[in-house]
Amino acid sequence: MTTAAPERRCAADTRDALLRAARRHFSVHGYAGATLRGIAAEAQVSAALLVKYFGSKEGLLAAASDLEAETAALLDAPNATLGAHLVGALLDLHDRAQADPLLRTVLTGPRPGGERIVEELDRRLVARLADRLDGPDARLRAEMVCAQLIGLGAVRLLLASPATVAEPPAALVERLGPILQAWIDPPAVG
Repeated sequence: MTTAAPERRCAADTRDALLRAARRHFSVHGYAGATLRGIAAEAQVSAALLVKYFGSKEGLLAAASDLEAETAALLDAPNATLGAHLVGALLDLHDRAQADPLLRTVLTGPRPGGERIVEELDRRLVARLADRLDGPDARLRAEMVCAQLIGLGAVRLLLASPATVAEPPAALVERLGPILQAWIDPPAVG
């Protein structure tokens, strides 16, 4: 009597199983506590196959959290109203992170390779924003917008500053939106 070979999955099913396992592991253990071996074991594949699909733990986290969609949502407004939209979208992201352990891990979890994080931020947000901006110094202006957003994120989410956390999101949008908009709008010629 022979035993049946385990059923083979197609590449898409394997990728989906890996992403489901990664979401669970990152949500429960955070970035530092999740291991490629643990995630691979739950998905019933080898760690080597996981690396083949996603390259690294950082790549797996990016795929599992759909950073591309989050970035697209941040930039989903016309330039004329983008400053207020960016502040509101970031605050919404922070609020969702309170209830979503995976998103919280993405936004706050310590990760090695800080230079990779900077490269990702540049590629996903700064460069895209700079491409949209009219006028001189588009790159500098995009970096200044991102600096303001990172500052807000650090004070509100990482430091949980009481005054900033207590401030209603609409009030923060009203106060910070024009500051970001001043960087987004092309400088007056004159």
